[in-house]
Amino acid sequence: MTDRRDLCFLTGVRALELFRRGDLSPVELLRAQIERARQTEPTINAFTETFFEQAMAEAQQAEKRYLARADDLRPLEGLTVAIKDMLDQKGARNTRGSLIYKDNFSDKDHPVVARIRQAGGIIHARTTTSEFAFGWITATRLWGVTRNPWNPELTPGGSSGGAAASLAAGSSTLAIGTDSAGSIRVPAALCGVVGYKPPRGRVPDPCDGHDPFNAIGSMARCVADCALLQNVISGIHPDDVTSLREKPVIPLHLEPLTNLRLAISLDLGMTEPTREIMRVTREAASKLSAQGISIQEPAIHWPAGITENARLYSTGLIAPELLTIDREHGKELCDYTQYAVAAARNCSLNDISTGMATARNLYRELVGILEDFDALICPVVLTNRIGAEQKPWVRMKVNGVELDSDYDWVTTPHFNMLGELPAFVLPIGQDVDGLPVGLQIVTRSYDDLRAFLVAATIEQLLNGDQPRGFSRAQLGASVAPG
Repeated sequence: MTDRRDLCFLTGVRALELFRRGDLSPVELLRAQIERARQTEPTINAFTETFFEQAMAEAQQAEKRYLARADDLRPLEGLTVAIKDMLDQKGARNTRGSLIYKDNFSDKDHPVVARIRQAGGIIHARTTTSEFAFGWITATRLWGVTRNPWNPELTPGGSSGGAAASLAAGSSTLAIGTDSAGSIRVPAALCGVVGYKPPRGRVPDPCDGHDPFNAIGSMARCVADCALLQNVISGIHPDDVTSLREKPVIPLHLEPLTNLRLAISLDLGMTEPTREIMRVTREAASKLSAQGISIQEPAIHWPAGITENARLYSTGLIAPELLTIDREHGKELCDYTQYAVAAARNCSLNDISTGMATARNLYRELVGILEDFDALICPVVLTNRIGAEQKPWVRMKVNGVELDSDYDWVTTPHFNMLGELPAFVLPIGQDVDGLPVGLQIVTRSYDDLRAFLVAATIEQLLNGDQPRGFSRAQLGASVAPG
């Protein structure tokens, strides 16, 4: 394995196998990723800061441990992990994507960051986010515009856009994202990678654990890599009262489920996705059916106004913080955030109570399906053609239906309203222009193992030995010469 670009697209579990066999060094892998970042970063802008010198020193230490055949190798020994610029990292800036916090240096590690270090992960970079992780594109006044490696004119999604773009471009092996409305799953779908939103409380978050929508989760290039990272970051922490005591350990080698039963909803009771997303999704479902998977389309009476109620509920939860920030630093905010501030000014307690009622009604519709089927599968987005700088107030059309560029084009917030439900996103193919298409997988509450088993089964049946949903050659051509 001499092609450095090939190294950049190794999965983490494969890299660990090569490390242990002595066929690859963490130093060699990191060098390839640094070189890849230097090629792609001028275009995609996935990183806020890099720590390549320190990372190389840690890679050298990992290399020595593998050469010495150490018997206490840690789970992430020698793998790079990119950290979203929302989590504290000792000695680094945590800007939350905002000019307001451009000089905000952290004096301690977030529990997730600390666990990654303890597990031997190498934190080589921090990734871009929309301001305060509140946006469907990743573009800020502080860090500029982050672009999709598949097509730099398009967004990688938000708010974990930098994490997904880095994975797709090959400059990271693993990444941490956060998700309060789809901020892991939408970027994963748009960038052709894998993303997991765990159930609320599975991963500790002393800063935002009180948010019933928000979760910290893993992003990678295959399901096994998400399991690898999820096993490290999950588990109770004394600083977060909402963190769960139960910690399921996900096997890294998951045998495909037999007699898998899936429920599918192609429109989530609202607007159908573009014809190309529908085509790719139907073809994936047909391929699964041909291999013995039972797929049915049960009637789901999605609550009226679910998208708007999700938007208002989410805005209402963050309104006090947004309005305080606006009073003190309004001139420094991005226009996207100012749009959210304007919405927050009009929020009321009724919006929150209505959102809670919508969530209850939604669960009544889903509980039977999630008990009768192994998972509900559905598209992630209605369109995968959102501009890199597209604003939420811009109107667009999907299949002749006029939508805004805020919540209207995503199908993820429904499952943040029910934050107890695990939700995966897998790449399942490409549209006619070669852009990735993702599939969302939702399982019953707190059943992480079932979510991973279903995702691993679908990944294996659709992609076989190639868990990534993209062509490396095409991807490389879109972000860098040669």
